[in-house]
Amino acid sequence: MSLRSLRVLSAVASKGTFAAAADQLGLTQSAISLQIKNLEDELGVQLFERTGRSPRLNMNGRYAVERVQEILRIYDEMKARLSPSDGVRGVLTLGVVPTVITGSLPPALGRLRARYQEMHVKLVSGLSIELVRQVEEGDLDAALTTEPPYLVPAHYEWIPYDEEPFYVVAPKGVGTHNVTELFERFPFVRFDKLAWAGAIVDRELLARQIEPREVMEFDSLEAALALVAEGLGIAVVPLSTARYTRVADHFTLTPFGSPQLTRRMGMYQKRQHPRLALTGAILDELRQPHP
Repeated sequence: MSLRSLRVLSAVASKGTFAAAADQLGLTQSAISLQIKNLEDELGVQLFERTGRSPRLNMNGRYAVERVQEILRIYDEMKARLSPSDGVRGVLTLGVVPTVITGSLPPALGRLRARYQEMHVKLVSGLSIELVRQVEEGDLDAALTTEPPYLVPAHYEWIPYDEEPFYVVAPKGVGTHNVTELFERFPFVRFDKLAWAGAIVDRELLARQIEPREVMEFDSLEAALALVAEGLGIAVVPLSTARYTRVADHFTLTPFGSPQLTRRMGMYQKRQHPRLALTGAILDELRQPHP
């Protein structure tokens, strides 16, 4: 019984089909089927019902998946603990929200790459809620996200590295920094409704009894700035210190919230996984003050 066959079974269980598991693991569907057949032969039981269009886990399969996931968790924790503490090498699949991938992360990775030639990072962009799910399903090693609005599961952790204040972004020269007046004068270009940062903004608007005239949604800071620049409305976005300076040259920025709202950014990952040295190095670099 190989670890590979156990990971295949775990992937099929989490993804629901052999085809989806093949995509996740970078294998062909026939290779997935062969791994499952070999595992069934070795265990001496059928793990799937094969009467429908897609194989479904039977009672034996559901029990096996529970044990397999426990075995894989123990193995990954052991491997992480036994890995060299300075092992900043290998491939890391890292999820990032759009504002990070165009902000503080590229310079941080550039500085790390200059020191650690054997590291390779694959970036996957998405909303925080999507990235957290992909970490938990094993598609990502870790993700840089907005702070989750709920208690993190026991085997996972969210480690903060920065805090970004929210600002109302309006066209240059509007002549006011009164938030209520800005929302009365301009339509609202809002965050994607599924974005956790958008939920933070929505709660403050509700608390202040502001009913914005929503006209468009965005999922990245660049999209928000482009829409405001075209005169389509105002937006509320989080801005790091470095980004604030650049944006303030072209827009009117007004602190949002009383006290001013902020969002915390951090790393979501398993407490133990084989790439802890890499994620730790990235977190350390993101925390360093740089111009």
